[in-house]
Amino acid sequence: MKAIRGCAWVACLIAAVVAFGADESGTVTIRNAHLCCGGCVDGAKTALDGVEGISDVKADVNSKSIIFAAKSEKAAMKGIESLADHGFFGKAAFGKKDLSFPEVAAKKGEKRDTLTFTGVHLCCGACRKAVHEAFTKLDGMTSMEIDAAAQTVKLNGAGLVVVDAVALLQKAGFYGKLAKAEKK
Repeated sequence: MKAIRGCAWVACLIAAVVAFGADESGTVTIRNAHLCCGGCVDGAKTALDGVEGISDVKADVNSKSIIFAAKSEKAAMKGIESLADHGFFGKAAFGKKDLSFPEVAAKKGEKRDTLTFTGVHLCCGACRKAVHEAFTKLDGMTSMEIDAAAQTVKLNGAGLVVVDAVALLQKAGFYGKLAKAEKK
């Protein structure tokens, strides 16, 4: 009888570990990231270099994907955060579980006359062209300043819808932090 209770206790312990999400290693796939050249590939690999729990990094220009092994979901999220910090964005999954990139501080309904994104990956002319083409679809934009060296994009116009600008940048495969609104 004692052996059965012991087995039941072990079974309960295993069930609890599974139920409370014991982290397992897996593959992280990020699709639709802007990867147009060797500089982009190197930038994605550099972003993940040294992130604890991340290995086997691959980035492919043709498939616009970044793939890496992660020791846990926590490590996977650290990798995604590092890619965002380096200006990359895409649809991310850890195995079959969708993961999200960090939120950009954009409030629904917020409008500004000037928007500045920082930390945008702009390694080459094709990156700058892709960002330019993405933002030309933004209603109300009258001018755009792209500074590759500073990794910033500044948009000017009347009543630019912030969430629309963020969505256009991310749809193009880029991530940028939104600078605080300029005081009038």
